[in-house]
Amino acid sequence: MLRWMALVIGLALATGAAIEPAKVAGVWKFTVELEMGTGHPTVTLKQEGEKISGTYDGRYGPAPLEGTVKDTKITFTVSMVAEGTPTTGVFSGVIEPEGMSGSVQFEGAGDGTWTAVKAPPPR
Repeated sequence: MLRWMALVIGLALATGAAIEPAKVAGVWKFTVELEMGTGHPTVTLKQEGEKISGTYDGRYGPAPLEGTVKDTKITFTVSMVAEGTPTTGVFSGVIEPEGMSGSVQFEGAGDGTWTAVKAPPPR
């Protein structure tokens, strides 16, 4: 009996039993640092399994975002119009218990870094 249980557990581990992605749905306060300056957008995320969508609300108003969460890694793309020019920001990072952080590449604005903390619930 023990051998059979060990075999079942071993097979489950060998087949790469799915690891559930970190939960990121909600409102986040971001700090985005680029060569041209620092911004503090509010990001609202919706999550269905590994897929995320939502809104990036910063200096140029609200813009849609789409991406994925795999285990504790997050990536998403924001498309917006900045000063009359369409631009795309690609965010990638790591989710930790106290927040998220990573790197960003904004077309036309260069590379940078970002950090985020979950916004407190409204009263």
